[in-house]
Amino acid sequence: MLPTDASPEESSTLLKWRSSLGHHSVSSLYFWTSSLCNTTHSNLTVSPCTWYGISHNQVGSMIEINLIRANVKGSLDEFPLSSLSHLMYMNLSVNSLSGHILPQISLLSNLTYLDLSIDKFLGLIPPDIGHLTKLEVLHLAFNELNGSIPLKIGQLHWLSEVALCLNQLDGYIPSLLGNLRKLARVYAYDNSLSDSIPPEMGKMINLKVLHMDTNFLTRPIPSTIGNLTKLRKLHLFANKLNGSIPLELGNSNLLISLSLYNNNLIGSILSILGNLTELTLLYLYDNYGLSILNLRMNSLSGTIPQTSSLRSSLRTLGFSQNQFEGTLPQSFVNSKNLEVLDLSNNKIVDKFPTWLV
Repeated sequence: MLPTDASPEESSTLLKWRSSLGHHSVSSLYFWTSSLCNTTHSNLTVSPCTWYGISHNQVGSMIEINLIRANVKGSLDEFPLSSLSHLMYMNLSVNSLSGHILPQISLLSNLTYLDLSIDKFLGLIPPDIGHLTKLEVLHLAFNELNGSIPLKIGQLHWLSEVALCLNQLDGYIPSLLGNLRKLARVYAYDNSLSDSIPPEMGKMINLKVLHMDTNFLTRPIPSTIGNLTKLRKLHLFANKLNGSIPLELGNSNLLISLSLYNNNLIGSILSILGNLTELTLLYLYDNYGLSILNLRMNSLSGTIPQTSSLRSSLRTLGFSQNQFEGTLPQSFVNSKNLEVLDLSNNKIVDKFPTWLV
């Protein structure tokens, strides 16, 4: 439904931003022109009633800007952040926008959805973003952002999804993230985040997806991870985590994907995997201290993967009571310290491997 009246101030300020963009951006926003709209008032009002990517509420206030893949090139320097106080949804992703994310973005106080991903933004994430207290979705992925994650993100109590992946963020993960009890999905992979995973993250009781792989995280995985009983995907691979895999992880019995490979984890996962009955993907390789790998009593299928990366430490390998098929991987011969190998109750069809003797 088109508004009967729309704000001329909002219209003119967006036109000013449009004029600051590159020529090809102007062509992609060709229909952003001053035009007359039907109105019940005696005077006609200049308004962006039919502009591409723009939506209004019934009283004519702009509430949505959706310019995903609109071939827009430029910056936000002239974007009318101070004039769009009713805006609830802004998606400028998959364009060629560059420059900095301005602190004045906090003026969009009614914003619930912000997507600036897959652009060319650089510099710091402004701490002022923490003033967007109605925000539910924050996507800043695949840019050139650096610096640390602002502490004030911990003030976004309605946030359900945050994507900061594929940037150049460093520093530690703020413990204040534990305040975000509605958070369901966190994507922070492919950055340079360091230090430990804060135990306070165990307070995010509605978390379903946690991807913090490919960083420089250290120290043991906190036992509080076991409080995340709704967790479906946990990817912490390609870090520098050490210590044992916490037994409490077995409480997350809805996990379907667990990727912990390429760390420095040690010990046994025997007691954990017995509870993870929904697990369909498990990656643990390149944990050079791992001594027991037990995947028994699951519904794992396909062929048994190569284990050459575990050869230096693996002592017990259990794949029993699954649905593995095919032949045994010859890489087992590299597991020089292997003492127990249990492959019973599967669908493996093979001759006894003489290379194991």
